[in-house]
Amino acid sequence: MASRRGPEHEEWLNRLYDRIGNAVGNYVAGALGQAFVAGVLAFIVLSILGVPYAGSLAVMIFLLDLVPLVGATLGAILVGIITLFNDFPTVTIIWVIWSIVYQQVENNVIQPRIQAKAVQVAPFVVLTSVLFGSTLFGILGALLAIPVAAAIQISIIEYNAFRRPESIGAVQAPPPDDGDAGNGGGAQPPEPAPA
Repeated sequence: MASRRGPEHEEWLNRLYDRIGNAVGNYVAGALGQAFVAGVLAFIVLSILGVPYAGSLAVMIFLLDLVPLVGATLGAILVGIITLFNDFPTVTIIWVIWSIVYQQVENNVIQPRIQAKAVQVAPFVVLTSVLFGSTLFGILGALLAIPVAAAIQISIIEYNAFRRPESIGAVQAPPPDDGDAGNGGGAQPPEPAPA
């Protein structure tokens, strides 16, 4: 038990914390990258459509896209309301079609791939964790679901790696050798009692 609290245990904890910190940092960077893509594409589409304040609306899309699941939809709805006052119904219809197509691509292709590479979690686990997190804890759960899933996965992998050398050493350790003392160094069957 004492060996677990020694330098090996401290090194293992430092490695665990470093990996979890890297995963969370990569998740934040991935979320910012995904939101940046959404903002830039929204700016391009809004500029082509001639919607006023395209830059401000793109910033709003960027900020709302940081919220998993509902953020991009909420941003698209708000921009759709603004397009009602520009060139209704043409611009609004184009915006709605583009938003639906882009959100499908983002939710099913861009987000799982970015987050899976960023936190090194399988895309299925990313989608499942976001769905469970948002169902159980709402927007906050959706925001924290991927880093928590990454932290759990990293903890399990690191714990198994930490325990493996101990279990291998325990299995491969030779039995203690008593030498010639006692019963000749090995366990001998008891001799039968004289008749």
